Amino acid sequence: MGIIGSIRKHSWVAVLIVGVAIVAFILGDLTKNNRTLPDVGKVNGKTLTYQHFNSLVEDMENNYRQQSGGMQVPADVEYQIREQVWQNYVDEQLLGEQLAKLGLTVSPAEVSDMFTGQFIHPYLRQTFTNPQTGQYDYQQVSYLADNFDQLDTNVREQWVELENYVTRDRQQQKYSALVAGAFYMPKAIAAKVAEMGSTLSNVRVAAMPFQSVADEEVQLTDADYQKYYDEHKVEYRIREELREVDFVVFNVSPTPEDLANIQTDVERTWEEFQTTAEDEMAFFVNAESDRSYDSTFVKASSFRAPFDSVIAHSRKGDLIAPRIIGNEWMMAKVLETGMRPDSLRASAIYVLNSNAGGNITRSEEQAELLADSIANMLKANRMTFEEAVKQYSDDPQKEQTGGDMQWQLDGGYGYLNEQIVNTPEGGVFTFKHPSGVGYFVIKVTGKTTPNQKYRVALVTREIVPSDATNRSVYNAANRFAGQNRTFEAMQQAAQEQNMQVRNALVNMMGNQIAGISNARSIVQWLYNEKTKVGAVADQVFQSDNMYIVAALKEVYKKGLPTLDQMHDMIEQQVRLDKKGEILMARATEAKQAAKDLPSIATKLGVNLDTIDSVSFNDYYLSRYGMEPKVQAAIAAAKQGAVVGPVKGAGGVYVLQVDATAPAQAANTDAMRANMERGYSQKVRAITQVLKDNATIKDQRNKFF
Repeated sequence: MGIIGSIRKHSWVAVLIVGVAIVAFILGDLTKNNRTLPDVGKVNGKTLTYQHFNSLVEDMENNYRQQSGGMQVPADVEYQIREQVWQNYVDEQLLGEQLAKLGLTVSPAEVSDMFTGQFIHPYLRQTFTNPQTGQYDYQQVSYLADNFDQLDTNVREQWVELENYVTRDRQQQKYSALVAGAFYMPKAIAAKVAEMGSTLSNVRVAAMPFQSVADEEVQLTDADYQKYYDEHKVEYRIREELREVDFVVFNVSPTPEDLANIQTDVERTWEEFQTTAEDEMAFFVNAESDRSYDSTFVKASSFRAPFDSVIAHSRKGDLIAPRIIGNEWMMAKVLETGMRPDSLRASAIYVLNSNAGGNITRSEEQAELLADSIANMLKANRMTFEEAVKQYSDDPQKEQTGGDMQWQLDGGYGYLNEQIVNTPEGGVFTFKHPSGVGYFVIKVTGKTTPNQKYRVALVTREIVPSDATNRSVYNAANRFAGQNRTFEAMQQAAQEQNMQVRNALVNMMGNQIAGISNARSIVQWLYNEKTKVGAVADQVFQSDNMYIVAALKEVYKKGLPTLDQMHDMIEQQVRLDKKGEILMARATEAKQAAKDLPSIATKLGVNLDTIDSVSFNDYYLSRYGMEPKVQAAIAAAKQGAVVGPVKGAGGVYVLQVDATAPAQAANTDAMRANMERGYSQKVRAITQVLKDNATIKDQRNKFF
């Protein structure tokens, strides 16, 4: 049906949104059943079972495969899907609680209006806009709604998902509008901000950057750390439980012996490659190469440099001797060249026989005669292709597609591809389906400008370590782990052996650690209930071309971290804070001893800096960068008065406003509306606030 065709025109991410955003509507019934396995998690006491979680993941993976033409779900996408299912479950549960408390609902009339009324939902408008006219297809949407009971099962399910999605989205919009409406800016404050923002000040500044105090001058005490912690701990709030890991990497690289053996094998392959017949080339490549044989025509630019240049200057039959490109040996033979389009477009009329099943009763001979007859009528212009599709095609999607098979890259039409390439645009031909279910009548409807392309037999050999080298490195990593069973011992041994100890913070469902792309097994060990702080893993982990020895350094629970946990990470900020105290004392003393700003600057040993036209609304304070406290002090200062010292983000400042330009007439109402709008945009963070105050138990690590 048309809904499937419409949805397929959009990215898989959009479809995933539709497939996932409605989970809150169906969780109630499903989470009551199938509790034979441990639960995936709970949100404020509401359980997500493994069975239900897995079914949601499978639905999203099926959507992905549908949007990608049947492509297998890659591992990184599978991880994203699982993460999205969980996050949507949490968000929907928390927001659903708020919607229920407030009684925010969407009436059937509102739902109808979003589909066929005046206020079409943006996602529906995107999905059902006719690409030819650019207009929303009210007729198609009305047809689907009016004939819901007659629709295909898959289409009905997608239609229900659409209804649920737009309904929940409208509820969320109402909730956001309600929260945003709670932000209020008093007119007096807006007027003052407008006045300050429209006033320009010429100011002289005596600036002392924090860097002007040497680190040796600063002696940090426990009280300094405690003071900074008490003032800033909320800034370090941990949103989800984290693990800190220290780890040592043992890289597996080819040895000189490995490289020599690989080159010897490449030379043997090259000797055989030169004498291989063309009809045996596919078998040879599949047997000897790290990449499978590819019979498609490609442009020279599809190969890595400088191999692309060699291909571009080759002719049919040319052999390209082995050479190292990147991390692999490459050799090739140019089997064929030609000018070919990058993309093709064709339309098809299905003429099926009884082998296709269903209600098709015509014989093989009848199907062949009918296909030839249709092709002849089209070639003689006795009917249009569109008319022939409506009258003769057995394609169940013909009403929606009109027979159009869309643009495809050269090679994308499979067994039809070469005949489409060799048929001129507008030409018609018949093609017998390889499985014997009937015939296609094909019309070529489009081709891009031809480019020089090559069909190449390519043999590659990756330069990788041998099994013996791999075992040797593994044994070294295993010995290191076995001899150093604590975090402290691992650090000391690494230092003695001049090895780098890496550090990272990871969350429970992370699958990457700094420099390690496939680290899921490490994360699972870190979050295992039996893993204690300070422990070194019994197992040696493997990822790509490396082995990893890991130790759990610290556990950071959700909420505010302790001072001990923050100690190392805040050291630099505590030091800057202390430098600020030293500079504030110097500036205060200088101000008390001197009568004017030039004298203060002389006593402090700094030059005065003049900055013209400073506004409260400026993003930066000239060359000093972002200094909002200093800019506020300038805006509030009286002309001629020495102000400060002011402790800013990058240093300590003493300043004087020499002149101001009168405030221009400001639109207070506009300023007020703009400020309220800015504050109201923070409603987007409401979900995080709800999470901070929720009881969330995430047990996905037990399964994935």
